[in-house]
Amino acid sequence: MQSMDRITAIVLCGGLGTRLRTVSGGLPKPMVPVAGRPFLEYVLDYLIRQGVTKAVLAVSYQKKFIVKHFGDRYKNLDIAYSIEPSPLGTGGAIKKAIEQHCKNPDELALIINGDTLVEYELADMCDKITGHDADLVMSLKSIDDTSRYGRVKVDKNKITDFEEKQSGQAGLINAGVYLLSGRLSRDLPTRSSFSFEKDFLEQAIHSHHVLSSISDGYFIDIGIPEDYQKAQVDLM
Repeated sequence: MQSMDRITAIVLCGGLGTRLRTVSGGLPKPMVPVAGRPFLEYVLDYLIRQGVTKAVLAVSYQKKFIVKHFGDRYKNLDIAYSIEPSPLGTGGAIKKAIEQHCKNPDELALIINGDTLVEYELADMCDKITGHDADLVMSLKSIDDTSRYGRVKVDKNKITDFEEKQSGQAGLINAGVYLLSGRLSRDLPTRSSFSFEKDFLEQAIHSHHVLSSISDGYFIDIGIPEDYQKAQVDLM
């Protein structure tokens, strides 16, 4: 698999997980137990299976549980940390982690969420970054009901628009997995706190070369109790 040595994965682990408080017991959302293991282990295992060897965990709320459990290495994955003293939003967390840990301009940053398990096609994403000179490649997933997520519009692999949430419609959703080129990383907003999706990505699709990578693999977001319970069954 090409370009794996150029990739640093940034795993967003700083969310408060307020909707999951009834089952989290005060743990950060990525650390809630699923089928006897912290959910974040499944996310990192998939990174390893894709050939990634370096990960930065962007932590904030109850970070001590994550740092104590994983330390600086998990299996053959080297782990570093980007610590938010206060929540910076998804964009602020990504920007801080890139500034601290992605110093090489040729380095690619793979952004994933610590509370979502997605089977993305990293080889395809790398091919589109290198072979099609994309600034950013976003993993999309086709689902029957996009009402919880909103839909993404695509024209010949290029992402053209984001549609607001509408009930009962099938379509492509943003799976929350992004591969960023070094030049796009330099174009992130100057402010320290912002939403990557709302404050940057919705504009970037019109000003940058943003391509899609569509996967039909597994997808679960444990952000609500119903899906958390589903994950318990799926991952047993």
